Amino acid sequence: MDSLIIISTTFEQKEDGAEVARLLLGERLVACAQLSGPISSYYHWDDSIADSIEFSLSLKTTGSLYAKVEARLKEVHPYDLPEIVSQAVTHVSEEYMEWVKSEVV
Repeated sequence: MDSLIIISTTFEQKEDGAEVARLLLGERLVACAQLSGPISSYYHWDDSIADSIEFSLSLKTTGSLYAKVEARLKEVHPYDLPEIVSQAVTHVSEEYMEWVKSEVV
C-alpha cells in the first residue's frame, strides 16, 4: 500500500510558489498544495548566516511519486539549491488517503 508524504520547499516570491503548485497539480503529481507565509528563514550561505523572507509550499502526494516530484521541482524551481524535504505521514484517515491516491498518477 502506498503511503502519504508531505514534500516541502520554499520560494522567495509567492507567485513562484503558486505557479509551481499549479504545475504539479496539473501534472497530477500532487493531490494538494498549500502555500503559506511570509516566513523568516535563517541559514548558512556563502560562509555566513543569511536571512530572507520566503513562502513555504507543502505538497501532499504518495511515497511512490517522491522521485518524480523531486525531479520536477529541480527542473522548475528558481533557486540554485532548493530545499526539497519529505516527511512520511504515519497516520491518515482512510478516506483522505483514498482521495489522494485518486488524484495523482
